Amino acid sequence: MKTSLVLHTVASFLAFSVVTNAQSDTAHHRAVYNAINAKEDSLKKVTATHKDEPTVFALTGWLEGGEVKKIVAKSGDDGDGVTEYYLEGGMPLFVFNTYSKGSASKAGARVEERLYFKDGSIFKWLTNEKPAPVFHGEDYQATTELYTTNCEAFVAALKNGKTAGNAKAAAKLTDGVFLGIEEGDYAHWNMRTVAGDEVSYFILKPDASVDKVLEQPKAFIGKKCRVTWKKSTENIPEAGGKMEIEQILSVEWLGKK
Repeated sequence: MKTSLVLHTVASFLAFSVVTNAQSDTAHHRAVYNAINAKEDSLKKVTATHKDEPTVFALTGWLEGGEVKKIVAKSGDDGDGVTEYYLEGGMPLFVFNTYSKGSASKAGARVEERLYFKDGSIFKWLTNEKPAPVFHGEDYQATTELYTTNCEAFVAALKNGKTAGNAKAAAKLTDGVFLGIEEGDYAHWNMRTVAGDEVSYFILKPDASVDKVLEQPKAFIGKKCRVTWKKSTENIPEAGGKMEIEQILSVEWLGKK
């Protein structure tokens, strides 16, 4: 009985140690990733293209003090594939790669890869691909060379790129009738426009005029309103990551309330 208890305790300790070590070796990478994304709106945003015949990459970069901190690269070859680079000292520290398996006419399962760099080389390579591939030393070497070479070329292109600007997207107005609030992973403002179309806006960071409606939405159903909204790119994890959405900013009630 005691022996079994001791063995169970030792096994639990070893399992905890493995998990802790697995997390600690990428703690710095996760901290840099979070820090860059947290201040993304304050960074200088630039766009550029890079040709590596026959592939053309569409690049978006975020710079701080002239140093590229983040790169998002898309290429026609990958279809819906997107590669995000997070840099430290001008070199890749973490790369997040997503793409769909399958042919151009029929997309397959979504694959996510996370590659962690240390001293200029990949030391950890995680993927959700099924069946799980077995990576060998030559795979790490070739992939390290691919991403470091691409990163160097992308940085050079972005430093000569066009400023995209981080100004807020122009707000738009829509008049109609309020239909209610739809609850889910995110709340949505539903309304019928004067043209008779039903539209829905994400409720993310509206002003107090919308907050008031959220307290008692049924009290406003059927009333005429004018909504101020904008298009923006937001991180929606439930939908697989960043996507362009339409979100409500404020509401003005028309006629008698």
